[in-house]
Amino acid sequence: MDICFLITTYNRQESCQRLVDSLYGHGIIVVAHDGNKYEIDGALNINPNIHLGKRGYWKLINMLFRNRGHFKYYFMLPDDFLPTENMVDDAIEIWNSIEDPRKICLNLLTDRVGCSCWTNFHPSEQETTYHTQWVDMCFLCEERFFAELGTIPRIHSRNTGSSGVGAYISRHLHKKKFNMYQVKESLVTIQPEHYITQMQVYDNRPYRKHRR
Repeated sequence: MDICFLITTYNRQESCQRLVDSLYGHGIIVVAHDGNKYEIDGALNINPNIHLGKRGYWKLINMLFRNRGHFKYYFMLPDDFLPTENMVDDAIEIWNSIEDPRKICLNLLTDRVGCSCWTNFHPSEQETTYHTQWVDMCFLCEERFFAELGTIPRIHSRNTGSSGVGAYISRHLHKKKFNMYQVKESLVTIQPEHYITQMQVYDNRPYRKHRR
């Protein structure tokens, strides 16, 4: 199938390798390393050879997206998640069931159900999805997503909290009147490494809040 998986990783070799192994045979896998000293077997590894951290996460995402190639479907996945058994087929089936010419991406993790997030949009329940108007870094999309997003500009992150990338993407696409959705049942599971974040604050001490 015409699929590309996009992954960023930092200091999570084992969980990232498990993720890539679980995706074997489903498509091309591109892993962007945040200055790691390891490589992931079975993937195209790209590495700026410096640690960008939370403040430079927007740079890492731009690098990853530039190296995506040309495919029908793209899956963005964190290095500490795993797909459910039929994630690929189920996600594509749900995506194609959304009869909306302005759809732009589909969150694969069922999270913050019923909550407004970043865009002050009140989510609504659809037949197969929630219409949320926000996206974090675990989603399915097509080429249109990248064309409409363009290059992510410099994001000035605070000392704690997220990198601001998910918030920027959500607000940018919402402002352009594209629609973002979320699955009703998660198509990914969380690995134990998820609960010890590797995203860094300015002084390089890890904080424990996990959202990107």
